[in-house]
Amino acid sequence: MNNTDKLIALGVVFAWGINFMFMKFALDDISPAVLGWLRFTFLLLPALFLLKKPPVAWRWLILYGLTMSFGQFGFMFLALSMGVPTGLSALVHQSQVFFTVMLVVAVFGERIRANHLAGMLIAGVGLFLIGVGQYQGGMGLTGLFVVMAGSLSWAVGNLVIKKISTTQTIINPVSLVVWGNVSTWVAFGLLAFGLYGADGMLAQVVGLQPLGWLSVLYLAYVASLLGYAGWGDLLARYPASQVTPLALLVPVVALLTGYVMLGERLGTWHWVGIVMVMAGLMAHVFGLRVFGIKK
Repeated sequence: MNNTDKLIALGVVFAWGINFMFMKFALDDISPAVLGWLRFTFLLLPALFLLKKPPVAWRWLILYGLTMSFGQFGFMFLALSMGVPTGLSALVHQSQVFFTVMLVVAVFGERIRANHLAGMLIAGVGLFLIGVGQYQGGMGLTGLFVVMAGSLSWAVGNLVIKKISTTQTIINPVSLVVWGNVSTWVAFGLLAFGLYGADGMLAQVVGLQPLGWLSVLYLAYVASLLGYAGWGDLLARYPASQVTPLALLVPVVALLTGYVMLGERLGTWHWVGIVMVMAGLMAHVFGLRVFGIKK
């Protein structure tokens, strides 16, 4: 990977890491459902009119949007609105890695490797310790379960992408992100309308403060459009094993951002659990050799 591509990769990681802070800012003004609707309104406009629909059946585009975006971000927005710290949310959200492995084994019959199983067990212990920290800190476990529901939805979305990628046709990743999120926009719109009605949605939009608007635009154009475009371009030109491990830096950036910018403080149980989850992720991605085990 040349220096330019390294900068692109680090830029995407940083953009996704501070993404959680901007979610929090926007949720100070509007509800999770309206935030989702606004985010994907801007994502689709004007890109939907500039990019051709990818050669993918509508049923797969719809399923992509409902799992990869509506479920993932709907639950994430809800968890953050419930008070789950941004850095902790970013870390627990990475449990999608393990959900994906389990689903691929169940659906596609792929064999699970020793390092994958070890990684899931180590991370499972870490999540348990984080749960202890949540309980002792009085924050409750419901928010964590909501984050994990979003992670499960993301994992299902990964399977949808795997199914789409089995075709022999080359698919523009940016086009897939845009057209695949038409169903996301519709779903968030229907949810927001059902909860608040047209007048309630309009009142929230009108009441959105400048920082809230900046956050919505950041989520739509930087975190979503530019982020996924850059990531997709790197994956198209480099082996996935060289690119995807960099995503491990996302929760690190989110944790530091939450600490510095939002004043989020975590207890000892949280930090021990965080170390365990990161160790599990590293074992999953790099193999057991990361712990000196030659297997």
